[in-house]
Amino acid sequence: MILMALDHTRDYFAPQLLMTDDLSRASTALYFTRWITHLCAPTFIFLAGLSVYLQLARGKTKAELSFFLITRGLWLIWLEMTVNTYGWQFSLSMPSLQVLWAIGISMVMLAGLICLPLPAIAVTGLAFIAGHNAFDHVHASSLGPWANIWHLLHEPGFLVVAGKPVIYVIYPAIPWNGVMALGFCFGRVMALPDAWRAKFTVVCGANLLVLFAILRSLHGYGDSTSWTSSSGVAVAIKGFFNVEKYPPSLQYCAVTLGLSLLLLAWFDSLLGSGKALWLRKSVEVYGRVPMAYYLVHIYVIHSVTFVLTALMGYGWHALGLPQGYGFSLPAVYLIWMTIVISLYWPMRYYADYKHAHPEKRWLSYF
Repeated sequence: MILMALDHTRDYFAPQLLMTDDLSRASTALYFTRWITHLCAPTFIFLAGLSVYLQLARGKTKAELSFFLITRGLWLIWLEMTVNTYGWQFSLSMPSLQVLWAIGISMVMLAGLICLPLPAIAVTGLAFIAGHNAFDHVHASSLGPWANIWHLLHEPGFLVVAGKPVIYVIYPAIPWNGVMALGFCFGRVMALPDAWRAKFTVVCGANLLVLFAILRSLHGYGDSTSWTSSSGVAVAIKGFFNVEKYPPSLQYCAVTLGLSLLLLAWFDSLLGSGKALWLRKSVEVYGRVPMAYYLVHIYVIHSVTFVLTALMGYGWHALGLPQGYGFSLPAVYLIWMTIVISLYWPMRYYADYKHAHPEKRWLSYF
């Protein structure tokens, strides 16, 4: 949640001329500022699947859980198309289907999958993640009336109705569905004794990183982007890690989930041994109320940008950023930390309120 705010702060406060997708122009610091936040979306969705397994293990029936997943998923999709779209743009313009949509549609899918045996869910998740790149050569433009379905499932693009674009799909569903399904299956690992859980998590994370390294080094299957070692060390390193997020490729999922699992094992061991209590007292607050934090932080970041552009003489810019506006990377980091810290107290209050009122079931949707 904290890293996610860094990416969104960069979106609104870094100079727009510094395009992180241009490997030759982006500084190494700016590039990896963007790259490290790639961990966020797959980790959110993986852990969402894990939390579903834990709810099942704590006594919820599959029928109760399926109902919750469907209603929660549809609610997230509605929030994406209304509240979140307005927060990004400060206008009632074309909705974009981003991470809330990906989580929501994956929950709806998982509502049906949890009726299957765990191995079948695992195979489905692996097939979605590892198999979708086999269809990268298929493009919506060649599918006629099925184009909108293909955008929703695999290829980013505009949904067109009556010849007009109405929704922009940024996060196609299939690979994200697979990430949540595997997260659900990983719940079995979290039920293991502490020592076995940590070892298995490390092994899974390390194997994913090895898979990424092999596929990437051999220019193998699982990502449409290319890299070369002939343009200098810095550009070669950036190119090596420049994997495709839209949609998330097999290589992207391998490197991001591999790193996240290693971090999970580390945090798990720290907390299990009674160390790093600051994680419980401070950082955990943001994870206890992720929905509220996600929506509020978008509005805060955009509102601060809205005010700053006016104070700096650019006028009021609700949509887009004016040419010439932007701050240095150290300033972006300072703004990021200020925003995250300022949200700590309202998020802690809301988290405590939710904990004190378990009878208010509607709070679970926020």
